Amino acid sequence: MPASGLCSLSDWVQNRTSAIYVAPNKTESKKAIAELFAPHVKASINGRSITRQEIDELLLVMRPAEEGALGFYWTDLVATPKDSSERGGAVSGMYVIAGLHLPHPQTGELVPTYRRKGVAVIIESQSQDLDVDSRKVVEFVSVANNYPLDQLAVQEKERGSFVSKYGYRL
Repeated sequence: MPASGLCSLSDWVQNRTSAIYVAPNKTESKKAIAELFAPHVKASINGRSITRQEIDELLLVMRPAEEGALGFYWTDLVATPKDSSERGGAVSGMYVIAGLHLPHPQTGELVPTYRRKGVAVIIESQSQDLDVDSRKVVEFVSVANNYPLDQLAVQEKERGSFVSKYGYRL
């Protein structure tokens, strides 16, 4: 545990990000988005600058209905705190969002899809009060792409084979 008594940056970003996708409805997801991102966040996705409002819209539009959670898991995560308090620092990683239903490029029919997303973020405390966890993402760069759901198992199996080949276990 960090010297400040806060959870680590890794735990913080995993919990806050997960809360967006596994929230039981859009209202809870929107709350989770507000808890993760600073109002003045500097952000881009796939090389295009986006506003804080666009972040909300892009994250909420993935949900097919008002109620219901999406699938979500991190595949890789690296966190580097600025100091032992872990009140700020940098985090990067890859994660998968499942449960999406997006139009097929040729037919327009909604098909089961997943999104693989790479992110790099800067996290800063928004308060000098050491008793308050006021960490927020202030810079956010994301690269994301959608894939047919049937490719997910194949990609994860290939990843597992690569890791096993070099003596590591997932």
